[in-house]
Amino acid sequence: MSSETYDVVIVGGGTSGLVLANRLSENPKLQVIVLETGEDRSKDPNTLTPGAWPMLSNSSADWTFHTAPQKDLTRQITIPQGKALGGSSAINSFLFTPTSRATVKAWNNLGNEGWDYAAFEAAMKKSFTLHKPSNVTEGNGPLQLSLAAPESLWEKAWIEGLGSVGLPESDPLSGNLGGPIIAPESIDPKTKQRSYATNAYLDPIRSRSNLMIRTETTVTKVLLEKSSSGGDAVAKGVQTISKDGVSHIIGARKEVIISGGSINSPRILELSGIGRADLLQSLGIDVVVDNPHVGENLQNHIFSGLGFEVRDDVDTIDAFFRQEPEAVALAMQDYGTKGTGPLSTSNMITMAQLPLPDLHTENGSKDLDKLLGLLDPALDVSLSPQTTPAFATAHQAFIRSILTNPLEPVGNYVFGPAYAPFEAPSPTYRAPGKHVSIAIELSHPLSRGSVHITSSAPSHASTNEGLTIDPRYFSHPLDLEVLARQVQFTEDLITRAAPLTQYLKPYTKRFDDLEVAKEYVLRTADAAYHYTGTCSMMPREIGGVVDSRLRVYGVANLRVCDASVVPLEPTANPQAVVYAVAEMGAGFVREDVL
Repeated sequence: MSSETYDVVIVGGGTSGLVLANRLSENPKLQVIVLETGEDRSKDPNTLTPGAWPMLSNSSADWTFHTAPQKDLTRQITIPQGKALGGSSAINSFLFTPTSRATVKAWNNLGNEGWDYAAFEAAMKKSFTLHKPSNVTEGNGPLQLSLAAPESLWEKAWIEGLGSVGLPESDPLSGNLGGPIIAPESIDPKTKQRSYATNAYLDPIRSRSNLMIRTETTVTKVLLEKSSSGGDAVAKGVQTISKDGVSHIIGARKEVIISGGSINSPRILELSGIGRADLLQSLGIDVVVDNPHVGENLQNHIFSGLGFEVRDDVDTIDAFFRQEPEAVALAMQDYGTKGTGPLSTSNMITMAQLPLPDLHTENGSKDLDKLLGLLDPALDVSLSPQTTPAFATAHQAFIRSILTNPLEPVGNYVFGPAYAPFEAPSPTYRAPGKHVSIAIELSHPLSRGSVHITSSAPSHASTNEGLTIDPRYFSHPLDLEVLARQVQFTEDLITRAAPLTQYLKPYTKRFDDLEVAKEYVLRTADAAYHYTGTCSMMPREIGGVVDSRLRVYGVANLRVCDASVVPLEPTANPQAVVYAVAEMGAGFVREDVL
């Protein structure tokens, strides 16, 4: 078995891993290697063409994980995760939606020193250059963001419609949310192509002599040396396996940083002997650090949605979504000649992060009291056995602060001018006619799940086998109560917002009865691709896996830096959060190692 040695070994060449590679290799004295299971797909047209992103799910660029059966849901939940250089930034959509100030404050309140909103915002802004309307540019970060003005009929109708019912447009990058937005997208306005971790952070610095990028190479475990004195273990390097099955050892002089994401990072820790002792022992793994919180606290946004039929004389992009030849040909022509049309965007930039205003009226106060009555830390601990009472109390205090503040959003709403298969017989079904759809996400889930290995076989590490992913959706009753009320709110909103409603066919309300809304949610619910929390950043005694500088408890020179360290789910799509976490993590490593 051959070996080589670097100063810093980065496990995973995804979004976080390539940010780290760029920032750490700025120092020519540091020898850095990045190890990525997937391929380099930076020349793939489907990767680069914005509107082609749905074609990347279930492809070779996707891990295509699946959750364990969820007892309250009717459909199987697939988990797309990027299995390519650039990770999920290479395959998922493009929305760049920073989380709220309140959420970051809640992370800080868990005991994470240095994670105030000012530090978070500074790190996030370091990551991007923002291209606003009228050729206005802000920032000079590697990632290129496009922010459009509301130009299309539907964009204007959404902004004006929500404004007409007392929900004015908000600034998507301010951290002060609560209204409709046109979301920035990680699309380069010059090339009209996806801007992501590979072409933004890696391509400009690939030639650095102190940086090695190795694709189609899977880390099967971190090599840990136990302390004879009972102190922290030391990460000496990693063991890898190539695509043709050859094992290899790569040594680390200074640090190993795991950036595998919320599914693979806890898997690598457990394969390395860091996790719940009884689980590891049952699989024949030597326990180096007994920490039962590894792989726990899995969080994600669950969503439902509503569709509305559109007047025959108003345009939508349904024909393109149905892949009708004429519509596809026109879309290709528009994108190829002008960089416009449905292939030039994610088609999901019309959004809103909203409170539930009715809870804060005189009539709604009893309803709010009913929701708050479901907040019971003892119930929380019983639903998630590895949850500590201290974390349950802190999480529920945060949820209480959101529900009782009339300005804080409880839901993320994504509007699109086409049919979405919320009630369809299959996810690929596309209805005839013209439609608009609104996906309705629960911003702050209380249900928490887990990711744990079921096998110690190295051959599983490069596949979607050998682990169980159980998000336990709707295990906490508050989630269903809030999401069902969001469905009612959305239906009421659309039927009152005249600038929007004028383009719709007559609609009969369906969800005046809350129980009917709950049944609908359970029948139609699906999961976003926003998984966080499985290597949470907080004190070890309340449930932490890493400290506030992302160092793994019990190992002197091992960190995790990716979405898995986020202890409480962000309010919307986590791309912006992951870039900010990676920029902060790179700063910690530079300060601690150099």
